[in-house]
Amino acid sequence: MRTRDIMTTRTIAVTPSATLEDAAEVMAAHGFTTLPVVATDGRLLGLLSETDIVQAPRGPADPDSGVMIDRQVRTAGAAMRAPGVEANPDTEVTALAEQMTDAGVRALPVLLDGRVVGMVTFQDVLRTLGAS
Repeated sequence: MRTRDIMTTRTIAVTPSATLEDAAEVMAAHGFTTLPVVATDGRLLGLLSETDIVQAPRGPADPDSGVMIDRQVRTAGAAMRAPGVEANPDTEVTALAEQMTDAGVRALPVLLDGRVVGMVTFQDVLRTLGAS
């Protein structure tokens, strides 16, 4: 079995200009832990994880009221990480599992000609290996 057989092809991505609040809403609504950040042509620019959102710098809060003083725009483009590791649709699932384990990641974008064609998670891999 190959990556293309287990990946999610209805990929939801955000653009670099998406706010972190919007990206967090997308993640929560769809149960995702990682979103690809893509250019308008679908080219992968980076990945945005739940951790990236939680750890993103926030503006200072007023010490008396706790209200944010600086409501700086926080975007997916500013908080994303370079993808680093990506999956190929033709990679065997056992090799994919090893790749994900070695990289210490739980989700990977699947690229074809530099464009995101799907996402694959460690859960997808486990379901497949468990069914073997």
